[in-house]
Amino acid sequence: MSVKQAWLNIPVKDLQKSKEFFKAIGFRSNPMHEQNPHVGSFFIGEKDFVLMLFPEAAFAHIVHNPLSDTAKGKEMLINIDAESREEVDAMAETARNAGGKIFAEPGEAEGWMYVMGFEDLDGHRWAMLHMDMSKMPQQ
Repeated sequence: MSVKQAWLNIPVKDLQKSKEFFKAIGFRSNPMHEQNPHVGSFFIGEKDFVLMLFPEAAFAHIVHNPLSDTAKGKEMLINIDAESREEVDAMAETARNAGGKIFAEPGEAEGWMYVMGFEDLDGHRWAMLHMDMSKMPQQ
C-alpha cells in the first residue's frame, strides 16, 4: 500500500468564525475550497498539509458517531514544527489575539524543546514546538 497524502478533518461550531481564526494564525486558504460555504480548508506548513473544517452536523454524519465534547476531554494533540523559539512565541501571541486559548505558555521542555499549546475556537488542542536537535538526548 502506498499513501499519497493525509489530511486532518475537524468539526467546528461556527464555520465562518473558524475560517477567520485559522486565517488569522497564518494558515493558508486552500483555493480548491475557498468559495465553498459548506467547508473550510487550509494548508499548513511547507508540504501543504491539508486541514478541513466541517460544521459539527456534517462531521457527525461523516464519522457515523456523536462528537466528542472538547470541554470534557481531548482525543488528540496536533503538533506544528517551528523554525525558532521566536516563532513559537509569535504563534502564542497570534493564537491568543485571534481568540484562541493558551493552555501551555511558551517554555522549555525536556531540555531540548521549546513548546507552547493553544486551543482553537472549538477546543481542539494544538502545540507548536522548536526542537534543538543538538540537545536531543541520545538513545
